Amino acid sequence: MRGESRTIPLAAEVSRALRTSRRLSDGAVYLVGGALRDALLGRPFSDLDLAAERPLALARRLARAIGRKLVVLDENERVYRVILSGNGALKQIDVAGFKGATIIEDLKRRDFTVNALAWPIPGAPGRSIPKGQLLDPRGGLRDLKARRLRCESASLFREDPLRILRAFRLAGELAFSIEPATFSRLKSCRHLAAKPAGERIRSELVALLNASGAAKIARRMDEARVLTAVFKELEPQRHCAKSYYGPGGVLTHSLEVDSRLEFLLSHLREAFPRRWREIHEFLNAGAGQASSRRALLLLSALVHDIAKPKTAKMIGGRLRFFGHDRVGARMAKGLLERLRFSREESKRVAAIVLHHLRPGNLAASGQVTERASYRFFRDVGEPAIDLLLVCWADHASYLPEAAVARALKKGGFGRFLAEGPGEAPERKTFWHLAVVSELIERSCQPERARAPRLLDGNDVMKILGIAPGPEVGRWLEKLAEAQALGRIATRMDAAAFLAREKKKLERPRGRKA
Repeated sequence: MRGESRTIPLAAEVSRALRTSRRLSDGAVYLVGGALRDALLGRPFSDLDLAAERPLALARRLARAIGRKLVVLDENERVYRVILSGNGALKQIDVAGFKGATIIEDLKRRDFTVNALAWPIPGAPGRSIPKGQLLDPRGGLRDLKARRLRCESASLFREDPLRILRAFRLAGELAFSIEPATFSRLKSCRHLAAKPAGERIRSELVALLNASGAAKIARRMDEARVLTAVFKELEPQRHCAKSYYGPGGVLTHSLEVDSRLEFLLSHLREAFPRRWREIHEFLNAGAGQASSRRALLLLSALVHDIAKPKTAKMIGGRLRFFGHDRVGARMAKGLLERLRFSREESKRVAAIVLHHLRPGNLAASGQVTERASYRFFRDVGEPAIDLLLVCWADHASYLPEAAVARALKKGGFGRFLAEGPGEAPERKTFWHLAVVSELIERSCQPERARAPRLLDGNDVMKILGIAPGPEVGRWLEKLAEAQALGRIATRMDAAAFLAREKKKLERPRGRKA
């Protein structure tokens, strides 16, 4: 909170919006909710929340005054939205009726004390809010100063179970602690966490995963058993492979992967010195309209081993998970669809789960050749970078974070490529990280890998003397691979390549004849 100042400064744009709202209202109107909380914390905000005696009338007048459309968010609860022009920092104004007969009753029914503050907007609001005019019936100002989330009654979570997720989301966004009694109430209501509509859950999850320290918040959610109340498919992980992963089983590992991934995303420059800018831009481009790429990556890390309990079998005295990649891809896709993620987002996460073993398998086979690298990127397709980042975190989870940080300070894992995997478990982990890092460095493929085809299907059929069919596609893929590896660069090269390959196929037949 901003020092001990007696006033809260307001931007000119906010002041104008409040002045207009007060002028158009024919009853009491209050600034409430997140905007007031964030103003007290000195955080930027783009939405204004108003509580009014006659919310519909005010919302209609606001919409007419600024020439924008009125959106009805909830007719029963009397909640309306006016979308602003988009040129300034403010994007929308939400106007709601009192929840209860008075503003004080309204504030007592809000989720957390830091959100239960109100300012009665005067006739001519200026560029600041006197703190002495704030209504604070639940001690929200004291909790803001202590940077803690507090909710005095579990009934508020039962009234709207989405508040259970919102508690963890706000804790992450604001870097607040959750007061112990409130944490106990969250835990007691955890069975309600999956009750809200999938769209509402997804929105809170995405905001939570985009917050700094999301992996730590995910652990707190698991401590309250809220995480597996929402992701019920993860609960069996808690009791699977404890002898290997320790208390918490596979779920402990999944949470550790999330933690390493968040560490990696904040150390891209050290991890990938040649490509970090491109990877940073790639991540910021996002993966869909509803969710950022960061959120989907952390979600993918969380569910990458979702099918291990279902596929676990003791074979030769070892616990194995054959097929957990394929089964897990189906399970992950179903989970995301249940939470109303888009088809594109569900497919992306499913692809990461499906292919998450491939980089490790490549590392186990020895030095990764250009051909193996090309085929990896060809088979995985567009989600390859996402997959590799998750795989890096997966392998890094077997090392203490301090050991990973030390390796990055010494220049990363590339030096282990020349030294080989070795026999010690830690050495093998370094080797796997080196291979994954090298693949990530190669992920922004040379232009030749995306160059136009040198020959088309008709050319192939003419040169090889074959009929239309699947064989033409196979030859085109061979040409694409040769082109990507730099073995051919012109139409003449491509034709000669096909002629040579044709002769290789014809020789054995000639001998038999």
